[in-house]
Formats: sequence, C-alpha cells, structure tokens
Amino acid sequence: MNKKTLDHLLIALTVLCDLCFVATAIVVAYWVRFESGWTPEALAFHKGSTPPLDDYFRLIPLMAIVWLMTLKALKLYRPENNASLSAFWTLCKAAGTALIATLAALFFIYHHDAYSRWVMLLASGFSLVWLFLGRLVLHRFRQAIHAQGVGVSRVALIGYDARTKHLMNALKTKPNGGYELIGIITETADADTSDTPYLGESRDILKIVQKHQLDTLFISSPTVPNENILQILHACEGVPVQINVLPELSEFIKGGTAITFFEGIPILQLQETPMQGAHGILKRFIDILFSLFALIVLSPLMLAIALAIRLTSPGKVIFRQERVGRAGKRFKIYKFRSMRADAEEKVGHVWAKDADPRETPLGKFLRRWSLDELPQFFNVLKGDMSLVGPRPEMSGLIDTFTEAIPHYLARQRVKSGMTGWAQVNGLRGNTSLEDRIVYDRYYIDNWSLALDIKIILKTLWAIKKG
Repeated sequence: MNKKTLDHLLIALTVLCDLCFVATAIVVAYWVRFESGWTPEALAFHKGSTPPLDDYFRLIPLMAIVWLMTLKALKLYRPENNASLSAFWTLCKAAGTALIATLAALFFIYHHDAYSRWVMLLASGFSLVWLFLGRLVLHRFRQAIHAQGVGVSRVALIGYDARTKHLMNALKTKPNGGYELIGIITETADADTSDTPYLGESRDILKIVQKHQLDTLFISSPTVPNENILQILHACEGVPVQINVLPELSEFIKGGTAITFFEGIPILQLQETPMQGAHGILKRFIDILFSLFALIVLSPLMLAIALAIRLTSPGKVIFRQERVGRAGKRFKIYKFRSMRADAEEKVGHVWAKDADPRETPLGKFLRRWSLDELPQFFNVLKGDMSLVGPRPEMSGLIDTFTEAIPHYLARQRVKSGMTGWAQVNGLRGNTSLEDRIVYDRYYIDNWSLALDIKIILKTLWAIKKG
C-alpha cells in the first residue's frame, strides 16, 4: 500500500467517524437537555411535554451535511496533521460555523422555536470534542502504521545545497510522517551528506529508482541543470514515481494547483502518479466487479468459441503472448487464437494486418467482433490489466518504439486496458502509433470514472456496429 492510498483510506475513515460523531452528539444532547435531570430546565419537563426524539432524528441528515461541508471548506480533510493545536482551533471555527448554518437552515425550514437551541449548542460542543479526539486517535494510528513501514513513500533527493539540508532535516525529524529518506543523488560523491547514503548520479536515475524502489524524487537544488531535469523526466516516464522540484524563487510562491507543501517548504510537482489512492481503489473495484460479471455471463459463449476453435483448426485454444504493462511489468496476455498455430514462427512479434493471411476463417470473424479478446477478462481479474487504459504492447517492440517515438513510455504509468481512448477514436490495430500516444497521454492526464464509462459505452457501440 502506497502513501496516497493510505491517506485516502484514512480520510474516508475520518469522514465516516465524523458522521457517526455528529449523529451521536444530537442524541446525547437531547438526553442531556430533556431527560438527564442535569439541567434546571430538564427538571421542569414531564413525560407528556418532552418533545419526541424522532423529531431530532430528522435533524441528523441536515447537521451531517452542514458539518461535512464546513469541515471540507476549512481544509480539515487533508492528509496533514489534524491533531495539532491549530487544528483544534480550526475545528472550533467549524463548530461555530456549523451551528450558525444549522440554526439559519432551521429558521427557514421550520418554525423558529420548533427545536431547542440548547440541544443545538450542546450537540455542537459534543461534536467539537469528539471530532478532535477522533482525529487524534487516527493520527496516532497513522503514525503506528507508518512505523511498521506501511504506506511509507521511499524518497531520494537530487542535488545538494542549503535547501537540501533543510529538506533532509524536515524528513528526518518526522520518522513516522510517511516518508523514508533512502539517499541522495548528486553528480559527485564527495558532497557532505553526513549519514544519508549516496545513491549515484542523475544520469543513472532509472536504475537507481528501480534498484531502490523509489516512490518520490525531490529535485532539491537549483544547481541541477535544466537539461538534467529533462533527462530525469524522460528517463522516468515509464515508471510510477512522483517527481517534485523545489523552485528557485520559492519565497515568491504562495500556492497553486501544481504546488504542494511539506513542512512549509514549497514543492512544485512535475509528474504525478495517476490513478492512486481512492481513485485507484475505485478503479480496481470496478475492474474486479465487471470482469467477474462478464466471465460469468459470457462463459457459455466463451465455451462455444473454445470448442469451435478446437474443431476448426489445430493448435491451442488460448493464445498467450508476452506484453508490457504498468511500470514495464511483463505479463502473459490471453486471447482466443485467431491465427494459425505457427503464425509467429518466422515473422516474430509484428502487428496483424488487415486481411492477414495468417488468420483462420473463424479467427477473422472473432477479430471483427472483438470476441478473440474475451479471455482478457482473466487478465483484468488477475490485476495485469484494467478494463480501460492504453493497449499493452508486445515486449519485442518496446525498445524500437521508445527510441523512435517521444514520450512513448508515458503510457506505462498506468495499467494497460482491454480498450482505451485511442481505440474508441479509431486508432485500433495497424494505425499511427504517434497519434495513439497523444490519445493515451490525454487519457492518463484527464482520467475520471465518467471518462472510463464513456469509453466502455463507445466500445460496446463500436462492437455492435462490427
């Protein structure tokens, strides 16, 4: 589990706890106000005059929505430390804002004295205390998880100067902050890096990232030349590593969508690892659910295709071929065999052509209706592929394409897919690879669940038209 996934899971857990706390606070506040006998007013209530608890149950959705919107607006659902004194004062602001917003909503929705303002005030106080204690517990839990090495991002620094020392100290002063400093990368090994290991030179960045399984790179010094930064970005296009740079004019940077902050240090994010955290979990859940459903529903059809292949041509029913997926990982892709069993003996790894003479008569039919790709649902279920993503390339062609086409490896930052944005836009089979890369990069940079659904629907429509 990477750091972003852990952060999103804990944020989701925080939201769930907040909802429970707010709902419980209303019930407890009602009990204290009307039934406990702890307040002078409570002694005056008799059983017949006590307002029904059901009326206050109807308040729970309203207060929950108001609280969640307020907490989000005040940035209390961020992975930073929510257990500090400043976070408590921010929660106090949230409690006051939520109380005023709830009373205002009740004024317009119900009669002004329909609900006890004391209940509202007590519920806000209980919510404030419980929300802070809940964040404190989750913060301690996060630290304990990080101490076990779970959800920790492995970090390396590139370059060395005074700001690099500052960043090194910030990383080391928070051993359970979710970052593990693996070492430093400089052009010379004689930099005074004290107890921080020297990993090598930036020209060997890809080997260093793969050898040390790095998750994050900080280009921490302005002494790193621009050409070196470009070389680092190019070399790491095909691996899921986040690349950040500390901008030279950091004192003038106040914030922005491309800027993150670590311990007050502004960091410009040049490359993000896409489809991680909550998005990655959701996408994987949909992959598993949809592939299982497809395999169950389509099993009679797949069995019929397998029998037809066996009866019409010699050779194996399932064709297996090595492909390259996310981060350069090699896997065996499954397809119903649509060509002769000896189709690759003399030609090796080449793309199929229109009216390819190696096709069998049944295989031509299967390829036209994309039925040969049905076994790839097993690849999706295993996790080798996703339903939607760039199509996986044959391993024997990767080196050639990498040298010939700029940014080709960028498509390896995500899992390969059974269908993709390029394919539904007509770039399928023996078409321009340069154009495919443009569409694949657009998909990676603009991914959303809605885009995946759109691609799946367009794929089904294309299959319907044959």
